Amino acid sequence: MALNPDLIAFYIKRIRSAEERTFGSEAAHLFQHIHSEVKDNPIFQKYEIETSAWKGWPNDVEEDAWVSDWYLPSEHEKAKSLSYYLYKKSAEMKENASQIVFALMQDRTMSSSISKFNTVFLDYFSQALDDIIRANPELVKDEPAIANGNTVFIIHGHDGLMKTQVQLLLTRAGVRNIVLHEQPDRGRTIIDKLVEEGRSSNYAIALFSPDDSMDGGHKRARQNVVLEVGYFMGKLGKERVRMLVNDNLEIPSDLSGILYEKYDASGAWKMKILKELQAVGIFVDFNSVLNLF
Repeated sequence: MALNPDLIAFYIKRIRSAEERTFGSEAAHLFQHIHSEVKDNPIFQKYEIETSAWKGWPNDVEEDAWVSDWYLPSEHEKAKSLSYYLYKKSAEMKENASQIVFALMQDRTMSSSISKFNTVFLDYFSQALDDIIRANPELVKDEPAIANGNTVFIIHGHDGLMKTQVQLLLTRAGVRNIVLHEQPDRGRTIIDKLVEEGRSSNYAIALFSPDDSMDGGHKRARQNVVLEVGYFMGKLGKERVRMLVNDNLEIPSDLSGILYEKYDASGAWKMKILKELQAVGIFVDFNSVLNLF
């Protein structure tokens, strides 16, 4: 497996939405992928060598020191180099990565400090990764965005009944479907499984169920559901991603461009989903599912 731009973009999105408990781990996942896949890449070696020049910048912030006097380099290349170093350092610090973030940003909360840190540095870091990807001799060649066939990837949270009903509907209609946790691991990480199993899919259905409790008693869908929707929207286009929403959940603003159906007890959503699959060229055996309505 070579450097995969889609996978890199997925890691970056996870870092952008990370919180205190996940920030360092998300950065570590990205660097594990890079270090395992990069070979003979002079740009990668350049950024790695330059990290030694930033050690202790601005004054040993990794030791949880308070830093009030620092500036983003005015030279674009140095800003990318510094950003690469800071995220690499965060990856190395793992669960303690929030120390370097809070020391630099010093905002009211750790969450807001991470958000400000990403606002300042993440785009520069992404540009550095783009430099590495373009220079990598084993760069994954462009593949067709949409696979052939009738395969639908089911993105889901904790609502097992909702997932089972969608699986049964698609199976009865002759539509092959994939549920990630039902596929063998074969030594792969969750992210690697998502990318590899997703290659054969030409449509994705995301099940939004009220799984996570928020302040004030509000509920939201699992964040892995939101992130995987973003991944497939980038891979397939929003016209090949459909959300099925339960319990009047609020749709995240960055997913507002994707159409969705309401999951209801009457089952009205079933025919709507099947018609959408047919509209994009996926064969649906309507005769086999007529008795479901």
